[in-house]
Amino acid sequence: MADNESDRRDFLKIGAAMGAGLTIGSPALAEAEQVGKKNSTIVENRNAKMIERIESSPVKYPFSFTITGDSGATTSPPNPLNDTIFSQLLTQMQQLNPKPLFFANLGDFAGPGSMARHRHYLDLADKLTIPNICVAGNHEHDEDENLKNYQRVHGPTNFTFAYGHTRFVALNTHRKAPRGPLSAELQYLDEVFSHDEHPNKIIFMHIPPDLDGHYAPHDDWSFSQGKQEFLSIIKKHNVRLVCCAHIIAYDYHVDDGISYVVSGSGGWGLCSHYGVCTNTGPPNRGAFYHFVELTIHQSGEITGRLVKAFDGPKYLKPYSFNIQAK
Repeated sequence: MADNESDRRDFLKIGAAMGAGLTIGSPALAEAEQVGKKNSTIVENRNAKMIERIESSPVKYPFSFTITGDSGATTSPPNPLNDTIFSQLLTQMQQLNPKPLFFANLGDFAGPGSMARHRHYLDLADKLTIPNICVAGNHEHDEDENLKNYQRVHGPTNFTFAYGHTRFVALNTHRKAPRGPLSAELQYLDEVFSHDEHPNKIIFMHIPPDLDGHYAPHDDWSFSQGKQEFLSIIKKHNVRLVCCAHIIAYDYHVDDGISYVVSGSGGWGLCSHYGVCTNTGPPNRGAFYHFVELTIHQSGEITGRLVKAFDGPKYLKPYSFNIQAK
């Protein structure tokens, strides 16, 4: 979630309740208010332990995973409205059949990055039986020293793993303007792919690249620093899909043959400008609380389907998309 939107926080919190159909005093909110009392144990280098579970699972096709982000960007102390929406999304992930291989939180889940906020996130995620990896968002280190908390709990901000014929890479897009991957991230990305033979390549990162004004009216919510080198690297290595958050909405876009999906409506707030799809054909943009399920087929085909908060495990069919095998 962008820092320059801080003056809209109260408005967005109210919108969170209205968008999810919640009222103060409802059972769902009452349940969320109890989450912080669990006091989950901090397990260091959590992503590595989750990746071990993923990579040790027998390879089956098709397989799926889920993504969303911005579930707890800047709320400290925790806000039961945000927690209720995110907790409901986790419940709906659990209801999917077949179950996803894993869930990737694309960042801004423990803002402002204190150890207490990371512990609170673990309380919320405790209901998941599937592995859950966490990508660093800008609000996980609102203060420079808070990045150490992410690294202690989750591990390195850049990491990679593989399952079947697919290589996944997570990158840190940093918090300070101009945001974006630094030379260390770009070198890491290029080296991982240069020594990898998996035909399918997918990237997880919090902030999307600026794609020639595509994210208007919020181009400032995308990064320009390192953009050209980033785009050159992913083109060279035939990356299929880039998964991002940061923009508190849903967006699907294809640029230069590469698919980008933004899923930044995990519970914190909604962007008022993305409520109406402005693209032609099936809707590629919208503002509603959701997660995206991505299914990888043995052929390399990738299908994406959206699940809206409080709608059970059913899909929003108009928002489905398909990435053909190469």
